[in-house]
Amino acid sequence: MNEHLRNARTGLILTSSPFITPSEARQVRRDHRSGTSTRLHRGVYAETERVTSLNPRARHIAQIHAIVETRRTRPIIGHLSAAVFWGMPIRPSMPSTVHVVVSPSSGAHSKNGVTVHKELLSDDDVVQAGGLLVTSPLRTLIDLARVSPFITAVTALDFALHERRSTLFRPLVKSAVLESVDSLGAVRGFSRARRAVEFSRPGADNPGETHSRVVIAELGFPSPELQVRHVNPRGGYYYTDFEWPEFRRIGEFDGKGKYLKPEYLDRMSPGDAVVEEKIREDHLRAQGDGVSRWVPADVNNKRELRRILLEAGLPCTR
Repeated sequence: MNEHLRNARTGLILTSSPFITPSEARQVRRDHRSGTSTRLHRGVYAETERVTSLNPRARHIAQIHAIVETRRTRPIIGHLSAAVFWGMPIRPSMPSTVHVVVSPSSGAHSKNGVTVHKELLSDDDVVQAGGLLVTSPLRTLIDLARVSPFITAVTALDFALHERRSTLFRPLVKSAVLESVDSLGAVRGFSRARRAVEFSRPGADNPGETHSRVVIAELGFPSPELQVRHVNPRGGYYYTDFEWPEFRRIGEFDGKGKYLKPEYLDRMSPGDAVVEEKIREDHLRAQGDGVSRWVPADVNNKRELRRILLEAGLPCTR
């Protein structure tokens, strides 16, 4: 495929572009039929090899750009799509459509891969970034908390409150988020938004830990402390995922990343990471604390996580 057909910034090919001849546009459509190009939206294509190499977040951002390229005026990207843009983790799954925000008086409707939200936005609610108009991180979180499932909202909120997880925007302060929710007044989803923000905490290191905490609460177990510090006899400190000090019980969420992802391994091999985790657990037990572990499958199967926590001696109100 000729290089000049691709947008230099987005890598997309727009068949209605004035820089593409009718014969070139026909060739792009033939490439789509043969499988060498992929259609992201009506009249917008990308090379299949490039599309398949994208991770889920990058692919959704490509879909966002595909929608934007076909609009006469630049839409405001919001809700789940804005959350993806800002790098927020999405639970339970990535959005299948592009979410845009329009004025309440607009006649626009959700169709053709676009989900429309009619909202009143202030100038501070919208920022220009990456060639797009996007709701700010704060406004994005508030909108998720108002209309998305509880787990979706809390996962994004925990991420945004963490002082180190975000690289695309500065961490937010919980009191500021609550203040912004309250300033909206009597709007749809106010109560559920406040509940999600009040539940959110800054200590979760990954979405699996947030999901665990949501399920722990749903099952009726006491709220755990997060990232409690313990002295490492070899020097430094250990930090526990979950802890119930009054019951001398520690909880650890063992996602695959702990043993596979470079950012967690810190130059260790997966085997070394397993051994190091065993030594860490031995040190924690030597301090008089019991340690319980669970994996993502246990969080998805609430009865299994309930069994693990009951066996740990934690009280349950449900």
